[in-house]
Amino acid sequence: MSVEKTTLSASLNQTIRQYLQQTEINAFQQQQLAEKIDLILRKAKRHNQENWASHMTPAVSELAALGQLVAGLHQGNLLSPELYPELCNIEKDIFDFFCPLFGQKSGHATHGGTYGNLDALWQARKKFGLNSKRVYASDQSHYSIAKACDILDLDLQLIRSNPEQQMDIEALKQACGIQAPMAIVATAGTTSSGQLDDVMAIKTIIGQTPCWLHIDAAWGGFLSLINNSPLTDKQFGLADSVCFDPHKSLGQPRPCGLLMYQQKIKTTAISTHYLTQPPRDTLVGSYGAELLLPLWLTIKTLGKPGLAGQLIERLEQARQFADFINNQSGWWAQCSPSGIVCFTAPEQQHLADLIEKGIFSLTELAGKPAYRAVFTSHATRCEALINDLGPFL
Repeated sequence: MSVEKTTLSASLNQTIRQYLQQTEINAFQQQQLAEKIDLILRKAKRHNQENWASHMTPAVSELAALGQLVAGLHQGNLLSPELYPELCNIEKDIFDFFCPLFGQKSGHATHGGTYGNLDALWQARKKFGLNSKRVYASDQSHYSIAKACDILDLDLQLIRSNPEQQMDIEALKQACGIQAPMAIVATAGTTSSGQLDDVMAIKTIIGQTPCWLHIDAAWGGFLSLINNSPLTDKQFGLADSVCFDPHKSLGQPRPCGLLMYQQKIKTTAISTHYLTQPPRDTLVGSYGAELLLPLWLTIKTLGKPGLAGQLIERLEQARQFADFINNQSGWWAQCSPSGIVCFTAPEQQHLADLIEKGIFSLTELAGKPAYRAVFTSHATRCEALINDLGPFL
């Protein structure tokens, strides 16, 4: 006799109702709260739908979600590492796993790519800020780069992209010839179309110039887990820093970000008499299991082969979807190396209803509107997306 699998959502719903019954609120209030929580959990199921492809919001692994729950109950703080040796070991395990994949030496957890980009450019300014305040990044770079430069009083100049939505190398070379930069930000997985800047070519332009190279791999960093991918530890290892968001591609709950460096970050020079050990001079302050435990459980259970297998399957789904679109008369699709498919439809076809449902999203390529399918979730299937497009074909 088969036993039905119990989902974490169902178990949590039952536990919440039991817990509410032990509180002092009346039965009507208990029911109201339980129904609202149930609505939130039911809304979350959309990320597990086979036709969810609008944004970088994947279905969260139930194991990772369980890790987040345990982390919330633990509440440890690595500003006092001597009190939480188990968290120190978990953090070490994570960066022992990821740093070699990115060709980096050390790292720390962040609350996501926006924080990682800001932290990296802060470190760059401290090292090279006396030489220049100029930062070069592609016009396809994430908007958090502009925010970071605004906060740090840096001079950002966006470099035009080529027809493949990559940073135009010749334009970058010309800009560097006019003014040497403090930092260059390469994007590994642009948010709009998932394209990869040519890191090798950018590094060649830098040459011996005292300049910080940061790679924003918040989305495309997962390619480091796949053998024979277009980005490996050798390309990532050319950078001074790399940020990566497992909550975008590895089924992790937010917040979950990693920032890795070629050099260890020094401890702060600011007095912290209330702490036994001075903290590292990083943007993140208090943090603990909430940034570590979900990801740690994932890599310990799946390992690199398990994660790579899931990622390869997702990329194959993206390729199949793009191939189907390109076989339809009047339609066009571009499949990026990181699994984002941008496509256009005949002029008379408008997919506004599918965008409203979260099946697709709308973006721009070379100033022209295009639809966007992000294969970020293990649940997304090209057959389901094709079925939704059926009435428009």
